[in-house]
Amino acid sequence: MRAEHLYKRFGDKPVLEDVSLTVPAGAVLCLMAPSGWGKTTLLRCMAGLEKPDSGTVRDVPERIGYVFQEDRLCGHMSAVENVRLATGRRMDSATIEAHLTELGLGDQLHQPVEELSGGQRRRVAIARAVCFGGGLLLLDEPFKGLDAETRQQAAAYILRHRNGAAVVCVTHDREDAAALGAEIVAL
Repeated sequence: MRAEHLYKRFGDKPVLEDVSLTVPAGAVLCLMAPSGWGKTTLLRCMAGLEKPDSGTVRDVPERIGYVFQEDRLCGHMSAVENVRLATGRRMDSATIEAHLTELGLGDQLHQPVEELSGGQRRRVAIARAVCFGGGLLLLDEPFKGLDAETRQQAAAYILRHRNGAAVVCVTHDREDAAALGAEIVAL
């Protein structure tokens, strides 16, 4: 995947100015920059959710798993049902339950996610993106709200199940990059 010479403004505020990034197949990268420097906007452009004012995004895989800054879960649905929304029939319930259990959610599989803690919801969002699969996994502050041990568990889970997908993670925390064994890219 390649982003070339991206520019993006919101009103009179420039957010991306001549940003280029190449993500080699299978790479694990962490984008780091101060708040407001366009990291989330860059991910959104890479995913096709935001259109740059100019520049191009090329060679994007057909399927992209995405962990948004917000969990974006259906609160009345269970963890299993939320992952099922992303996987459809490609993954059976037992496999989804195994993924969630690996993330420490074995006792909350069928509980409405609105009743889960923030860290538990975050892990459901991670499982949903990983189970969706694809050639690219975009992670926008994926470990926020997780303690150090749970962060390590979630990072190991992502690496174990990414199936060769490239990973691009936005974070402010070097420990997140270390947990993923990622190359740090400063914007």
